[in-house]
Amino acid sequence: MYSPRPPNHGSATNMVFLDSYSEFNLPVLAIHTYEANAQDPNELSFTKGETLFVRNKIGSWWQARRSDGAVGMIPSNYVNLAHLGTPAALSELPGVMIYYLWRSQVKVCHKGGWALQLNSCLFPRCIQTPTKLTVPVRMLPTHLPAYMKAQGLNVNEQEHHHRFHVPHFGHHHERHQPSEVVCGPLLRYIDIDYNASVWRGSALIVSNDRHPPTFQVHLTAPSGKTHTVNSQGERLDVFRHEYYFWRYELRLPLLGEPQVATYSSNAVVTPFTFHLPAITESMRFMFYSCNGFSDIPQEIKDKFGEKTAPLWQDVLDRHDVMPFHVLLGGGDQLYQDRLIKEDFMKPWNEEKDPKKRLQMQLPHAMRDGFEHFYFWNYVKNFGFKDNPIVAKAFATIPSLNMWDDHDIIDGYGSYPADMQQADCFQVLFANASRFYYLFQHHTTEDLATRHGMIRGKLKTCNHIVATLGPDIGMLSMDCRGERTKFDVCTKYSYDILFDALQRLPGTIKHLLVLTGVPLIYPRLTLFEKAMDGAAGFNLATLAGKTGALGDMISGSLNKWNGEPELLDDMNDHWTAGNHEVERKQFIMRLQQYARDRSVRVSFLGGDVHCCGAGKLYSKDMKDKEEGDPMLMVQIISSAIVNVPPPQALLTILNQNSSFITFNGNTEERMYNLFKRSPNGNTRQNKKLMGMRNYCAGYFEEKTGKMNFWIQAEKEVGKKGTMGYLVDVPKLVFGQAGYHLHTQSKRHLLPSHPGYGPAAGYGTSPSSSAGGFMMPAPTQ
Repeated sequence: MYSPRPPNHGSATNMVFLDSYSEFNLPVLAIHTYEANAQDPNELSFTKGETLFVRNKIGSWWQARRSDGAVGMIPSNYVNLAHLGTPAALSELPGVMIYYLWRSQVKVCHKGGWALQLNSCLFPRCIQTPTKLTVPVRMLPTHLPAYMKAQGLNVNEQEHHHRFHVPHFGHHHERHQPSEVVCGPLLRYIDIDYNASVWRGSALIVSNDRHPPTFQVHLTAPSGKTHTVNSQGERLDVFRHEYYFWRYELRLPLLGEPQVATYSSNAVVTPFTFHLPAITESMRFMFYSCNGFSDIPQEIKDKFGEKTAPLWQDVLDRHDVMPFHVLLGGGDQLYQDRLIKEDFMKPWNEEKDPKKRLQMQLPHAMRDGFEHFYFWNYVKNFGFKDNPIVAKAFATIPSLNMWDDHDIIDGYGSYPADMQQADCFQVLFANASRFYYLFQHHTTEDLATRHGMIRGKLKTCNHIVATLGPDIGMLSMDCRGERTKFDVCTKYSYDILFDALQRLPGTIKHLLVLTGVPLIYPRLTLFEKAMDGAAGFNLATLAGKTGALGDMISGSLNKWNGEPELLDDMNDHWTAGNHEVERKQFIMRLQQYARDRSVRVSFLGGDVHCCGAGKLYSKDMKDKEEGDPMLMVQIISSAIVNVPPPQALLTILNQNSSFITFNGNTEERMYNLFKRSPNGNTRQNKKLMGMRNYCAGYFEEKTGKMNFWIQAEKEVGKKGTMGYLVDVPKLVFGQAGYHLHTQSKRHLLPSHPGYGPAAGYGTSPSSSAGGFMMPAPTQ
């Protein structure tokens, strides 16, 4: 006997159905126990034992589709749904994950929108943390809010419909899958708009969603004030018609007190939080570099904790106690070194004639290989699947990044011009640049200036000038985008950057200059001269060392151009002969800026896989540092992941780091900072220390000092660091310094044309993409 007539649910040909769940090789099916013929246009005929695809139960009827494509309603009492897959098949699935989400909402990690059920108990209601299932389970549909409500679950119907929407069946339609997020969310800090009292930044989600997932930020303050901001996703790019880059412009109102920002999206399982400072508070920051391993044996990577990321764990522990407001990426946020060993590089590697290499026109397989490599290497290094600890940091602390050579390839920009103009290097750089701007800046080369960057002479070169609160200015120089073997940056870049520095708020007391490679570092001139042009030169002989140092550099040639392995690194340094004049002119302009504005200038650099500190200073002002505009401290922090260089090499550099006259009355030298190792042992080399590290910094309101804490790893591969303090005094110089330090910040800030104090939340700021807050530079 039939059940009552099926509901008139519209034209059967317009109903929505699910196909087989191909990823698990499990049919979404109904096995009929009876045979019946349709007696209504909305019904579907079937035979005993026939398998149909079913979707939603409406009353006592199921929506169904036969294998021949016919659709209609079938009586539920004719359907057996008890056997939808074998326990063996499900138990062998890799990483079947389910999650419990706020407010009892169910989110299923895998494609298809199906909940995993065991013993008639819906697991997401019982599980508090991600759980891998290895027990017999069966699949039940959760696509419609009606089903979830029947299970006693709360769900937002609009949000759930968007997330599990399945397109109508047709000849050329493909079904939609729930969000597959391969990378993100990633946070980026841009600047503070003092005119509107707004923190500007962005978030990035890389997923298979063809339409932008939702994104909402909820702000809470200690006083109890709350505010919610919704942001509409902007599609920046798409990788091979499969993964979409969704950018969310964030314009968050600042108050006279700090706030916690909690954000959520229907594309991700859990909400994340980050921290906003008060409008008059300067940011606590973490500076790092070299966030990856070079091409070294896997056993060494294991020893240094590749999977556990011990220094990043240390960062997150400190963030829990005293939250960082921004991460400053000083270059080499990931390493592309293994590219040279990829299969698609065989034509280049097998061609031994240098001239033929330079003339090589890349086949399609190589061009395709570059795009594939750079995209998936970012996903591996920035994504939760392969690098969860780093991904958590990037999702909970906004970043302000600048690339260095390993974000492209080792030594890029320091190779001869003919090599960098070769087709291989052009294609390589185009892909490196494309994904660098997408993943690290949430923008493109064309949109970079719209999203808070300052363009150099080439569109591949984009610098950053921003504030880290009212006391700290930030200049992050792009030293790769227009670099050649003889020039780090063009004159045009220097001019436009100093023009931007003049427009920083008048409250700025400290300027941080981030250059990737340190400006102050022991000279490499001795090595450079010995190695230049001598492909067979053995540096180990020069150093009088063997063992690790000899193994590293003895007879080792660069895989790209056949030159000595360290020569490109030497050409990278500001103190190399090719860049010495440029370095001197740059520092002299900064000295003039410090005098004119009474702003203390400090340098941040990484790259060298060790830590240390140096300084420029006036010889006749050693005991009067607060009044010396020539005092400029260099912080060297590298690497947070990569392994240190051999101690023998650091010993040579330590011996070659004597006092150097910069110009006239100005000298430079390295600090004797490391009198003891993190384990407490006395050290011979007090200037440079080969321990992995990062730098935590903050402005000290009472004294006007900038405090830099170099946190060095205590024990290789284990969480825990030892701090070394470098405190940089304020600068009080001339009338500008007197004015800056004798009036309160609250009095000075309103005098800046772009500042308006925020007493509370006003109208919600627009979340559409906006322009850089600084006016265009004068021509």
